[in-house]
Amino acid sequence: MTADRHSPSIATNTTLLKQINYARILELLRCRAPKTRAEIARSTGLTRSTVTVITAELISQGLIRESGEIIAPPGGGRPGVGLSLNPDGAFFIGAAIEYEQLTVVQLNLAAQVVNRIQAPLIGSREPEIVLSQLGQLIGQVQQSDPTKQERSRGIGLAIQATMNLAGVVIYSPFLQWVGVDLRRYLQPHIQLPLFVDNDANAAALAEVYLGSAMHCHSLLYLLINKGIGAGIVLNNRIFRGAYGTAGEVGAILPMPTGCGDLGTFVGREALLQNYRQRGGQAGEIGDLVVHFRQDEPLARAVVSEWVQILGWGLINLANILNPERIAIGGPLAVLVPHVKEELDSMLRDCVPGNGGGGFFSDPKARFDVSVFGEDAAAIGGAVLAYQSLFQVPDLVLLAG
Repeated sequence: MTADRHSPSIATNTTLLKQINYARILELLRCRAPKTRAEIARSTGLTRSTVTVITAELISQGLIRESGEIIAPPGGGRPGVGLSLNPDGAFFIGAAIEYEQLTVVQLNLAAQVVNRIQAPLIGSREPEIVLSQLGQLIGQVQQSDPTKQERSRGIGLAIQATMNLAGVVIYSPFLQWVGVDLRRYLQPHIQLPLFVDNDANAAALAEVYLGSAMHCHSLLYLLINKGIGAGIVLNNRIFRGAYGTAGEVGAILPMPTGCGDLGTFVGREALLQNYRQRGGQAGEIGDLVVHFRQDEPLARAVVSEWVQILGWGLINLANILNPERIAIGGPLAVLVPHVKEELDSMLRDCVPGNGGGGFFSDPKARFDVSVFGEDAAAIGGAVLAYQSLFQVPDLVLLAG
């Protein structure tokens, strides 16, 4: 029996194919603009006529534009006009619920931060209170420029929590949330697609899409705040495991003879508490960094212990995952440039590899500090929405 070409299944397949082709062209222009229509056809394998139709639609939607650059084909032939993303063609909001604060950023289509607002968590940590405060901040960002609001494509939320595949908070230790359905609280107040993930996963995506790990096929991203979490990226996709909780590396034992887990020893509060209990004076991590750079013996000793525990965790994770790149982000990332040589040495000496270089045996291997600093999770939230233009998203929490 021949299927009716007007049947819902064929219509659905046609729509999906169209979305995939749109995403392929946008992804190509995101990574390698400007490109002529002929170059796009060669790179994607699409026909010239298909590329012409799709690029015309993308131009009419304001997502891409003719760059004005005339590009001659390398093998000769008729020159073409270059196409590139239109930075003002779309905007994406990212939000992060962190230990003591809420951060909201807005990205344009060129992945530039065009707006940012931050506020301390106020009062109760009940979901209704926290998410209401977050909604107000998102509203402030949206209302700051009505023209951007009209071109907003989505909102991404990153939160310090263990989450399941449905985007429900299984447990957030610092908020004491259990079983919180973020969509139920937020979607009635948000008229845009809502994307949600934990902070480490979101920050890892930001590093792959916009940061030092662009074009990287596998990334281990460690986000260190009050605790520690990991985002594992394989081929531009977050690896979530069977039930969505992959990356909860805080439960790794810190040392062979130690007690407690990795998160207990390498988080911000643990590091500061260790320093203060031994007589140090530091209100924030920045103060400890200053003392460390001034060669204060206690600061040096405390940070050295921290490096040994963190390095042990890195060695274990690198041996298990064998990533192409490792990146560290979050508030404690400010320490890493001062101790990177020691961490490099541990990865070189204790991770198997060809040629005696350990983790660095492959010339593509890198260990870096995230380029996004304390905003890594919020920018990652925006990337959760941003990536939906360039590929079929992993997790879309949108009613209907």
